[in-house]
Parts: sequence; C-alpha cells; structure tokens
Amino acid sequence: MIMGMTTIMVIRIPTAIATATPILMGIPTVIRMTEGACPLPNPPPLREGGDLALPCAAGEGGTRPAGGWGPVSATHLTKLLAWLSPSFPVGGFSYSHGIEAAVEQGLVRDRDTLTRWMDGILRHGAGRTDGMLFAAAHRAVLAGDEAGFAWAVERADAMRASSETALESRAQGQAFLIAVRAAWPLEGMERWDRVIADTGRPVAYALAVALAAALIGVPEGPALSAYLHAFAANLVSAGVRLVPLGQTDGQKALAALDSVVHSAAEAALAAPLDDLGSRAMAVDWTSMIHETQYTRLFRS
Repeated sequence: MIMGMTTIMVIRIPTAIATATPILMGIPTVIRMTEGACPLPNPPPLREGGDLALPCAAGEGGTRPAGGWGPVSATHLTKLLAWLSPSFPVGGFSYSHGIEAAVEQGLVRDRDTLTRWMDGILRHGAGRTDGMLFAAAHRAVLAGDEAGFAWAVERADAMRASSETALESRAQGQAFLIAVRAAWPLEGMERWDRVIADTGRPVAYALAVALAAALIGVPEGPALSAYLHAFAANLVSAGVRLVPLGQTDGQKALAALDSVVHSAAEAALAAPLDDLGSRAMAVDWTSMIHETQYTRLFRS
C-alpha cells in the first residue's frame, strides 16, 4: 500500500501458527512476506492472530523498517539528551564496569588500551546483550506485548556475570525510572510499571531507557545508538580518571569508539534472540576481581 511516500507492510500471522511458535522465547520464526514487502531481519514479538504493520522508508541499500531507523524530532532529541546526560541522576559516575580492576592489572594503561577494552565491551559484552534486550523491550512496548516486555526484564536482570555489574544495571535502571516519573511523566508508564512489578525483578538500565524511548516514539535505532554512546562515554570518563588520562585523550578515545557504537547498535538490532549472550570473558573476570580489590574508587 502506498500512502504518500511511505510503504506500509502488513504481516498476517494465523492464530494457530502464532500459538504454536514461541518467538518470545528466542526460537527463530520464519515469516513469509508478500513480494515487495519491507525486509524485517529481526521482527518484534507478535501477538496471537494479529497483524503487524510497520512503515518502510527508502534509504541506503533499499527499504528498511522506518520504525527502526526513522528520524527523531527535535522535541524527542532534547528528551534523549536530558535522560542520557551525565547530569541525569542515575549515579553513572560511580561505576567503572570492571575498568578499575583492568587498570589495576595493567590491562588498561593508556588511550589505546582503553579504546580496545571499550570496543570489546560494546561489541561482545554488555553492549551486545543489553543492546539485544533493549531492542526486544522497545519492540514489545510498541506492540503492546506485556509478556514480551516481562521476558526482556527477566533476562536483562539475570544475564549479569558478576554481582557488581548486576548492581550497576539495576541501580541505574531504578534511578532512571524514578527520575523520569518525577520530572518527565510519560503517558502509559503506569501500565509498564505494573508489568515490571509483576516480574518481581528490578528493571535493567538499558530496558528502562528503551521503555521511555518507546513511549515517546523514538525509533529503536537512534534510541539504542544514543544509549550505547552514553554508556561508552561514562566508562571512558572512568578510564580518564583511573589511568589517568587527559581530557583530550578521553575525547580521542570516545571519537574512535563512535563507529563502534553504531556498529554495535546495528548488530544488536539485527541479531536473533536465540543468539543472546556475551563473550567478553576478560571484562567479566576484571569485574569479579574488583569485588575484592583492596582499594577502589568505583562500585563496579
């Protein structure tokens, strides 16, 4: 269907197939689309017997779902900037994600080693797992899929390699939602607060940001890229203080990571949920030994 310059893709999932295919559990699902439909490499959770309609936008390499990489309005952009700013009260400055122990062990000792360490975190560690779960949560909210969102909340809480990275994620997620509720009330938040409460688990930071972004209509691509950039910036700031490095070296490291942030976001959005997991063992190890480090400045 053509509506102005926008193509609408409609996928019909028969009730029997939707019931028999547990896509929320990460099992791959093949969806047959009509010729000319917009490609959808990683479909969001679908409700039983329902239609999924996504706008498609022309871009490099043909059409792709506009819901993933559509434009961000100026109003939404300033909200994202505020929520992901170092001044937003989530306490991000107090966490190093194991970088403090990596510095203590001599694994991170200058700008180049900090940049390589962050590259690993973004592509293979929390950047990967949180990115995939960010996408799952964002899609579930847009689809009104409470079960899908609860699944993402549970996985994001459980998939932490150490007690300190769990604390880092949970504490910042809870602080983020407290600040949003108090200063930036969002329509529809109460519904998802109930879903979170029913899981009996605290919401991870990545999923809290995904929820807020989805509620204001920021597409998943820009929202996840912004989140991963803020995550990287916070850890580079920790590295600057720990190595120590100059502020200019910190900015050079962050500039070198800019393409990594976008690559990690694109990979997370395209990855199937049955591929969920991390492979940053050195990062997990430094996080664990940080728990018993004799002197330390950071909480993780």
